[in-house]
Amino acid sequence: MEVFFLMMGLWLTVAVALGLRRPKGFGGAALRARLDAVYGEPHELVRVTPAAFPEADLEFYDRAKRELENRKYRWLGDVEDLTLSRIYPANRTFLRIFSDAGGMIRASAYHLHPRGVVVSLLQLVQLFPRHLRVLELVSEVQGTFLVTSNTHGVDRLEPPPEAKVERLPLQTSVGEIVARHEARITQAVKAHPERAPVSFESLEDVLASMARAHVAMARHRQKVGGLSRDELERLKGRPLSATEEAFLREVQGTEKPEPSSS
Repeated sequence: MEVFFLMMGLWLTVAVALGLRRPKGFGGAALRARLDAVYGEPHELVRVTPAAFPEADLEFYDRAKRELENRKYRWLGDVEDLTLSRIYPANRTFLRIFSDAGGMIRASAYHLHPRGVVVSLLQLVQLFPRHLRVLELVSEVQGTFLVTSNTHGVDRLEPPPEAKVERLPLQTSVGEIVARHEARITQAVKAHPERAPVSFESLEDVLASMARAHVAMARHRQKVGGLSRDELERLKGRPLSATEEAFLREVQGTEKPEPSSS
C-alpha cells in the first residue's frame, strides 16, 4: 500500500511536471490540491468483492493467492481505497491482503490499469506500463516500514524516511519477492532483536498499519511542499528552467525571493 500511494500520487504529477499536456487551468496550485487529496485526509478502505471490478485481472489475483498460500500466507480479504477511487474514478482497483504465518509481514497484491488522457500520455513516452501487476510486502518495526515490491522504475516519488523501500524489477516472481523480503526482515530482526515487528493477525491489524504508513507519507509530502525540487529535476532529467521554477513555487505555495538590496 505504501508503493500504491506513491504511484497514485505520481500519475498526474509526472504528466504535468513534464509538460506533456497540462489540462486547462491545471497549474501548480491545482496539482498541489490533487497531491493533498491523495496524501492528506485519512483514507477510507472497505471490503469488496472482485465481481465489482470487471476490468481487473482476476487471474493475477488468484495466481498471487495460490502462490502466497503455498508459502503459508493467509488471505485476509479484498479491499478498495474509496478515497483514491473518488480521486481517480476511471482507475478503480482493489487490493488483495495477506499476512504471513508468523504475522510479521503483510502483503498486498493489486492490478493497476491506468486509464485517461494523462496516463495515456505517460504510456506513450514509456513512463508507465499499460498494466501493472504488483506484489508489495511490508513489515512494520517501531515506526519504520520495510517495503519490498516489484515496482522498479515506476514509483518515482520519494517515500518518507520511515519507509525503507526496495524496488525489484517488474517481472520479478512472487517467490523471489517473498524470499527477498523475508531475508530483509530476518536481517533486521537479527540486527536489532530488541525491536519487535508489529503483528498482523487480522485484516484490521493490516488496515491499522496502512493508516500509520499513510500518516508518515502525508507528513513527508507536507514537509517537501507536495513536490520537492529533487523529484522534479529527476523527472525532467536536468536543472529547472525559470518557468519550471515558477511552477514548483506554485506547487509548494512559496513566493519568489525578493532580490537583495545590497
